[in-house]
Order: sequence, then structure tokens, then C-alpha cells
Amino acid sequence: MNIVYFLGNGFDKAQGLKTSYPEFYEYLDKQEGSALLQNLKSDIRKDTKLWADMEEAFGQFTSKIDTEEDFQNLYFELSDYLQEYLKSENEKFIPSVELKGKFYNDFLFFGKYLGELDRTRYNQFVNAFSSSIDINVITLNYTNTLEKLLSINTQVSNVNKNFNNNRILHNIIHVHGGLDDAIIIGVDNEKQIENEKFRMNDNVKDLLVKIQSNHAMKFLKHEYCENFIKNANLIILYGTSLGDTDLRWWNLIGNELNRRNNIAIIQHLYHPIEIKPTRRQLLAQIERNYQNTLMRKLGIKQEEFSERLTNRLFFTVNSNIFKN
Repeated sequence: MNIVYFLGNGFDKAQGLKTSYPEFYEYLDKQEGSALLQNLKSDIRKDTKLWADMEEAFGQFTSKIDTEEDFQNLYFELSDYLQEYLKSENEKFIPSVELKGKFYNDFLFFGKYLGELDRTRYNQFVNAFSSSIDINVITLNYTNTLEKLLSINTQVSNVNKNFNNNRILHNIIHVHGGLDDAIIIGVDNEKQIENEKFRMNDNVKDLLVKIQSNHAMKFLKHEYCENFIKNANLIILYGTSLGDTDLRWWNLIGNELNRRNNIAIIQHLYHPIEIKPTRRQLLAQIERNYQNTLMRKLGIKQEEFSERLTNRLFFTVNSNIFKN
């Protein structure tokens, strides 16, 4: 059975790291920086809702940048400040032995957090596969939080960590790059670049369009990740908002869910309002709403919704997965 984890910033937040864009902006606001950076910070202050997703907002902010040189200077200045901030947060995270032990168990047996009814359906699905499990991780994060939790050398993506129970973690791919290396602050495709002149500029797109940026650095990260998804039997989404700046991944997952019956999805959901035990019936309503949202994010049209698809969708709501 092939399992793919897809981790977003919510994974780092679950470990107590202050890695959200609004938290970074508090740090950025204290930095002097260039006139271009001052303009960007002013834009952030004017529309904090838009800038809640920095990559999407940065694509729109290109309409306020005149030249390729100005864009490159601002891009690398922003990248340097983001790296500096995240390094300081990353260094603070030292997982305890207890947290590592719980994390190992959660990482290998994620399905135990499903409700009883869903767990029965989930077990029926996974029992169709062999007992050996091959795991690959695609992370949208720049930090090495996962590697710390698993006591893995952060310099390699090809991990091949054997958990001695027919489970092997093969790869951890930081598809947007990692700290102390080039990181990608970008969009999914050129249509998300507001400056029409920049849409035609390969020098700009080498930085801003994610797949082109990886190719500019001679990486095959996108190709590896596409292969993982196309061969996955279970995709676990944790801590990601399924934002449009990573649209190609959500569309690919949706295509695979539609195309074949031997793939399922578990999504960990964070609901801002705690569900009291006396209100447990509300879970069904919450999951239905999220189910519809997930299908739309995966590019699946309303008329394509069917039990064939929804029977392979599983959700956990406000569980303590990956938390001590």
C-alpha cells in the first residue's frame, strides 16, 4: 500500500511554531528594508485579509512593480527575511522523547483517529492491500520539523527509514525548498501573476511560478511528487488550506480520485469552534460541508459527486493527531 502525506503550515503550528504569514509580518514590520519592501509592508497593512496568503497576494502585488530588476530585488529581499525569521522559529523546536514516541505512532497509524463508523469503512478499504506500507511525504513547509520528530538527517530527501513493521518511509520532499537553501515564494501558474508583462517574462517566472522555479534550479521535485500521487492508495492531508497557489497538486489528486477506485483521502480538519461532547451530532454537518469544499478544491464538479467518490473520503475534526 502506498501512502502519501501532504503537509502544510498547520503541521508546524500544531508543534507550537509561529510560522503563519501574519506572525511573519509582525517580524517583517520591524525591519527597515528597501523602499520596495516598505511599499509591500504598506500594502500588507492596508489589506491583511488578502495578505493572509502571502504567495497569492505577492502574485497580485506584481502589478505594483515596474521592472524585472525591481521584482528580483524585492523577491530575494523578502525571501531572506522569511528565511531569517523561520530559522529562529525552527531552532526553538526541540521535540521531547515523549512527543517523538507519540508522533511515531500517529504517523504510522493515522486511521486510529477516525470515528468508529468511519474506521470500519477505512479498514475495509485498506484490507484490500498488502500489509507492507510504503510512505512518501510531500511538505509545503520550509522547516525541518518533521525530520526532527523522526530523528532524520535533514540534508537528504531520500530517507528510506524502516519502521520494522512492514512500513518504510522512502522520501521527504520539500517541494518549495528548505531553510539554508533556495526557497520558493510563488504561485501555481502564470495566470496568478497580476502584472501581465511579467507573465511573459521567464526570468520572473523562474522565481515566481513554482514548477518553473524548481526546473530553473534543475530539480525534479515536481516530477517525483506527481509520481507519488499517481501511485498513491491513501493520501493524508494535514495542515494545508488547499490554496490556489498549489492548485496543480489538488487537481492531480482530484483526477486520481475520479480516475480509479484504489485511492482514498484522509483530511485532518481544524474547526475554530470546539465541538462539545453534548453536540457531537454536529460532526456530520461539519464533515458534509468540508466534504463539499474538498471536492471543489480538488476540481471535481458538483455533477460528478457520487458515493463512489465520497465513500473514499475520511475526515478527522480537531483531533490531537501529532500533538502531545
